[in-house]
Amino acid sequence: MTMRPLPHRRQHGASAVELALILPLFVLLLAFPLFLGRYFWHYTAAQKAAQDAARYLSSVSAQEMREPALALAAASLAGEIVRIETAELETGGLRPQVDIQCGGAGCQGVMSGPLPETVAVMVTMHMRDHLLGMDLGRYGLRLQARSEMRYVGQ
Repeated sequence: MTMRPLPHRRQHGASAVELALILPLFVLLLAFPLFLGRYFWHYTAAQKAAQDAARYLSSVSAQEMREPALALAAASLAGEIVRIETAELETGGLRPQVDIQCGGAGCQGVMSGPLPETVAVMVTMHMRDHLLGMDLGRYGLRLQARSEMRYVGQ
């Protein structure tokens, strides 16, 4: 009894099966860098907004800092700078929270007291992921950026 070689098996569709097995892995490997890119884009925008607002506050005149109404107006304008610069980010309807401090306290005006040595702006926002479908909780991933500068107003 002689053995005949087996006929060549057909390979049609093998590539499609291999693609179906490997494609989910490639999608996962691509999704993570995309998510990190979006995260760092949001963080960079929040950090730049905090720096710009702190730069503005650090140059407000001493006369404005001593007048409570003007100091509050300057702090409000710094908060508006943050909101304008972060408006382009999709935050899922959540507005960024802005905390502004002049010398370790709020910017209510220092009246006759000494002027603050530093001004600080902290931006807290939440990033949601609508593109990749990742579940980041009810409010999304929390980002926090802070910038502190010396007060140099004259």
